[in-house]
Amino acid sequence: MTEDWREETKLRLENSNLYKTLALKCEDDVSGRHVLTLVDDVSHYAYQRTKTILRHMGEYTLHDGDHLFRVLKLMENLLTPKNISKLSVPELLILILSAFFHDIGMAPDEKSVVSWKKVWDKYPDFEDELDEEEYLKFKRYVSAKPDRTAVINDLSNQGNNSKAELMKSYLISDYIRETHSFRAKEIIIRDWADKIRYRDTDLAGEVAEICFSHNENVHSVMDLDKQFLCGQGIYACLPLIAIILRLADILDFDAKRTPAVLFSHLAVRNPVSLQEWNKHRSIESWFISDEVIQFQAKCTHPAIEASIHQFCNLIDSELSSCNNLINKLNEYHRGNNRDLCIQIPFQVDRSKITTKKDIRGNPLYMYRDTQFNLSKNQVIDLLMGTKLYGDPEVALRELIQNSIDACLLRQALEKEWGNSYTPEITVGYKTEENEDILEVIDNGIGMDQYIIDSYYTKVGSSFYKSSDFYDMKSEFNASFTPTSRFGIGILSCFMVADTLIVDTRRVYGPHESSEPINLTVEGQESIFWIKSGKRTKPGTSTKLILRKKTNPWNRMDDKQFIEAVESAIPNPPCKIKICTATITKERDQNSFRTIDALSLGGTEWSEHDNINKIQFSVNDKSGIVGSIAVFILEKEGHPADQIKLKSKDVEIDFETYNLEKSYKLTENAIQMSSTTISITIGNEIEESFSSSSIVKSKSRFSLHGIEVPTTLFPDYWRTQRNQVQIKWPIPVLLVLDVCGSRDLDLNSSRTQVLLTDKWFQFEEDLAYIVCEAISEKVEENYWNILKDILLTNAKSQPFINGLNKVNR
Repeated sequence: MTEDWREETKLRLENSNLYKTLALKCEDDVSGRHVLTLVDDVSHYAYQRTKTILRHMGEYTLHDGDHLFRVLKLMENLLTPKNISKLSVPELLILILSAFFHDIGMAPDEKSVVSWKKVWDKYPDFEDELDEEEYLKFKRYVSAKPDRTAVINDLSNQGNNSKAELMKSYLISDYIRETHSFRAKEIIIRDWADKIRYRDTDLAGEVAEICFSHNENVHSVMDLDKQFLCGQGIYACLPLIAIILRLADILDFDAKRTPAVLFSHLAVRNPVSLQEWNKHRSIESWFISDEVIQFQAKCTHPAIEASIHQFCNLIDSELSSCNNLINKLNEYHRGNNRDLCIQIPFQVDRSKITTKKDIRGNPLYMYRDTQFNLSKNQVIDLLMGTKLYGDPEVALRELIQNSIDACLLRQALEKEWGNSYTPEITVGYKTEENEDILEVIDNGIGMDQYIIDSYYTKVGSSFYKSSDFYDMKSEFNASFTPTSRFGIGILSCFMVADTLIVDTRRVYGPHESSEPINLTVEGQESIFWIKSGKRTKPGTSTKLILRKKTNPWNRMDDKQFIEAVESAIPNPPCKIKICTATITKERDQNSFRTIDALSLGGTEWSEHDNINKIQFSVNDKSGIVGSIAVFILEKEGHPADQIKLKSKDVEIDFETYNLEKSYKLTENAIQMSSTTISITIGNEIEESFSSSSIVKSKSRFSLHGIEVPTTLFPDYWRTQRNQVQIKWPIPVLLVLDVCGSRDLDLNSSRTQVLLTDKWFQFEEDLAYIVCEAISEKVEENYWNILKDILLTNAKSQPFINGLNKVNR
């Protein structure tokens, strides 16, 4: 049976022009017999192994044995018979081997796959046949995909195990695809070291590097040896082989890669996979040579046609880059008197990619390359105007928030590296050469050119929501929860400034950092002016040249500016120095502890005989800190939900008037109601009823030390959709900061807390903290009466859940 399988590849191989030319040249080569046997062994090995790809990559386009032979054919088309005849024996050998080996990583060992699946086991047990190293690699990959992990956990918690397993299989498939070039390199070196030889030269490492390069940046191929010595006077141009491989691989773009019969039997549910299948199935034929690349397709849906054009754009980009590299190689060969000149097309001919027609000859749809596009100016105006930010002082809050995140991330990394580090943030406000300047300086993780290009300059792309961040966090086991999340905060700077100047330098590792960068942006439409910076230590300074008319701080004196900054950062997780021309002040977590909840009340709060005030501080390990005051209505020393204080009948002109005064516990308040009488201008007696809050809930709230300028007790007519609204049967004053690993969801302008599962859990935990504190400060009988009143009047389920957790 093995010999029958070997014949399956041998017959197809012998029809290849590359193989025929190699066989012809091997007749006069002392290693000829070994070379041909090697090609036979590798092609058989790779062809059989790639048959297992479907087991774990069922919904992706096939990277099977047929794909390997098509890559071989495409290599021939790109090179032309004339150039193939000029290639050396090792060049022909490596070309053929790379065609068969490049996708070998798509077929991982079963041992690896079983090890990956252990990531979802609560207590993974590593038996002898499992690979703990592979488990750790995949665990890190999964940890860098928190959104997808959350979906899997939600499905499992809901008991939807079949869908959860499907989502897990998607993650495994994506991991196989994204890491297959690394795996191919490992497999070649592990299984074929010292077996891939030409004469006395071991080529296994070179073949592995070429196969690895096909999934890397195209320019990386030029790092390979252009004149690799394989024997006396015999060389191989490795970059040329790598370029031809990557082009042949990307050009295998036809229906044979996605056979209709297989497609119809697969439950293709992954949207990315579905797009790929339909794209490939639409290709009817192609013509590829050194002069023309042309695909022919008749599409049945505009999404399929758009997908094909999108893929052609990718090919065009690859052709453009490869042409530049091939021109350099051609010049190199001419300089070394080698008669080898490679030519490839500059772009794909798309003239035969058309819309399918019905039996009457009418197109099934009208194709236009149109989709929603954003008007940059108007979108930025929307983001920066009242629709999102509204308050120009938000720029200060956003800059400080960015610095805090940068410092805390570096702190977490330095801790893992075993280095001492103290976060330092300075907020400065000054006037220089008649220009008002706001500057925020930190010694945080900083930025390099990659971060600037990938995140800082891209509206809506937050580094702290990226796989780069989660991968770093996982790699260094860094315990850190960022407050930044939307990637639009920097735009707020242009509400108050036309010019933004940044000096930055990024930390890479222990005592290792990037080169310093200085960039200047003169308005949101400005090209970034980037040059070498002068910063000697990692971190970032951001300087805003403030606009005179929109500077919200120019009406403040130095003391008022200090207070404005302090208000924006009630509980910073590290020391922040605030500097003006005349005042320097520091704020830290100790500053927050001095804020008394009763300070929210102002002058209207006063002692009352029928109201018991209970005040306490909170420092909960789950991430809730602050000061709380609770007000309990009392009658004769016991909790009550209403009290009728006075009732008196007054007789005037033979008419009796009843004067009353009462207190009642209501939602978030204690209300006082009273009946009064007065004499009008016409000497008539007028009876009136009035009601007012003598105690009402208020809050001052921050998230990870940064103020959220909202109330947790909004009036119902002011409540926005999905905004949180505490509705408790008891009035409280809250000065709170949510910190540590606990988090809440905010709207994009960071002015409201959103009603999500995170909030419901937070409200329940807060209710428990409050009720537990009350129970510890009062007698048992007092608590039991109060608990009954609260349960009777409570409408909030999280409050009820928290209250019921209290055991007295």
